Amino acid sequence: MQPDPKHLLSFKTALLTGTIRAAADQLGLEPSTVSRNISALEKQLATALIERGRKGVLPTEAGSLLMDYIQRQAGEMEAFRSQLDALANMERGTVSLALGEGFVGDFSQSVLATFTQDHPQITFSLTVGATEQMKDAVIEDQAHIGLAFNVAPDSRLNVVAHTDRPLVVICRKNGTFDTAGAVKVEELSTLPSAFLNKGYGVGAVIAAMEASHGFRARAVMETGSIAALKAFVRSDLGVTLLPEFVVADDIKAGILRARHVSIPDFGMGTVTLFVRQGRRLPLAAQKLVPVMARSLAALNA
Repeated sequence: MQPDPKHLLSFKTALLTGTIRAAADQLGLEPSTVSRNISALEKQLATALIERGRKGVLPTEAGSLLMDYIQRQAGEMEAFRSQLDALANMERGTVSLALGEGFVGDFSQSVLATFTQDHPQITFSLTVGATEQMKDAVIEDQAHIGLAFNVAPDSRLNVVAHTDRPLVVICRKNGTFDTAGAVKVEELSTLPSAFLNKGYGVGAVIAAMEASHGFRARAVMETGSIAALKAFVRSDLGVTLLPEFVVADDIKAGILRARHVSIPDFGMGTVTLFVRQGRRLPLAAQKLVPVMARSLAALNA
């Protein structure tokens, strides 16, 4: 007998959200109902699937196998629907994207605009957040394609394209911190700065640079918002460290300026385009991946 889809959904949601209560909130059920669904699934399969601990719900070895099966089934269904669309010669489908915070503006204005002109019936689901969150979204099949800065190597990911980009000091043009010449490393200990949180790829690079070059940046604000960083710098409250392409429009408009650090390749990180290893992407996502890869290559142009 095939497992009840409702039982599988309770099991999957509990693992993805981390707790029975969070799963119940997401599914609109009582926690006791979620627990009963999982217990019924364990009884049917004659094995324990989850472990409950202080940090929430974790899969047993059998639970991990079942989660892999569920993800494969979802991927196969997506591929099947994609093939049906292809047989009907239809240009349609939905692509789910996981983008690092710094890529939203550039992606929306260039890649997405270009792609939708050629494929107007393809729609998009967009998740934005920290690098680790975007990596997990792709690994857990919550997103087809990921694009983020400084993604740690992981055997579960297939890196489609990447390019190295350094961090630069972003200041208000003609403002208090817009002085001539490259920024010396020791200046970073005195310049009032706003940074992305450590969970972001940029934040991790900054922490690594502090450790390797022996300085402590004067961080007066940490945030998960690129918009907040831009507002901080536009108001001439201080500077931030970002890859230059993140604020390319503001630099072109003469609002902000990028100042390089005196050490070559300071704060070098990698922009990475990735999908889950072994996943069969739906046709719409297959069409988008090379467009995004070409856009990534253009950063070096």
